[in-house]
Amino acid sequence: MVWAPQDRLQEGRYRIESLLGRGGFGLTYLAWDNRRADWVVLKTLNDELQRDPDFEKFQQDFLNEALRLARCRHPHIVRVEEVILEAGLWCIVMEYVPGQTLQRYVAKQGVMPEPEALRYIRQVGSALTALHQQDMLHRDVKPANVILREHPAQAVLIDFGLVRDFSQGVIQHHTSFGTDGYAPIEQYDSLQRRGAWIDVYGLAATLYTALTGEIPLCAPARVGGRELDPPQALNPAISDATQAAILQGMAFYAHDRPESIAEWIQLLSASDPIPLDSTGEDTGEPTGRVFVGSNRCS
Repeated sequence: MVWAPQDRLQEGRYRIESLLGRGGFGLTYLAWDNRRADWVVLKTLNDELQRDPDFEKFQQDFLNEALRLARCRHPHIVRVEEVILEAGLWCIVMEYVPGQTLQRYVAKQGVMPEPEALRYIRQVGSALTALHQQDMLHRDVKPANVILREHPAQAVLIDFGLVRDFSQGVIQHHTSFGTDGYAPIEQYDSLQRRGAWIDVYGLAATLYTALTGEIPLCAPARVGGRELDPPQALNPAISDATQAAILQGMAFYAHDRPESIAEWIQLLSASDPIPLDSTGEDTGEPTGRVFVGSNRCS
């Protein structure tokens, strides 16, 4: 089932405006909420999965993850308004975030000034920390999944289609999906250990793109020892501390990366020592300490 413009859901409450995107797991729509008199985003499993013999399992997984995300309230995570059932298909209703993705920003305006990029990356880091505290991984952190909200100007993490539970250090049979350039090598093997270091890699790679305008070399191409282009080779204005943090966050082997987002964010403090509160916002007081992620998804 694929909805068309002007289709009505929930007895007319939601009116489909357009199909925003089609991914490996989901379909995303822009819709008008007649009750709230506001735009919302709807997400369902895509039509390919709807025809899959394991559709009911996919549906249950989708529902379970949707309900967990609905309880996850954080200023830098797209807000889930409700989860609805329409014609046998579960659907997530999310806030519509006005603004452009970080990917579009870089494509249109070029590299982002370092202080601005660090502020946005720290905000996304606080969102990821909140997820990790609930044993959830995003697994697809990339510029296309970060929206730069217009008012107030802040980063919002979106597209949780690859979110999965994890237990630190446990080998789990997770699907080996991700995006080339932003997925670490262990994400290409469904039997590898899962942990926060996967999202550390994606966040560091996202900062790489924000500051260089380039997609990093994909992990499989690094198997033979080929090195990433250092960020400063693409943008000499990048500080030494930020370059070092990016390269450590994108270390090829998981054991060489920081084990948590908070540890990796701390590496950025040498280049921009402005502390953040628990939501990733500047406190306005220069210091060498950075506080990230006391918010929880309850």
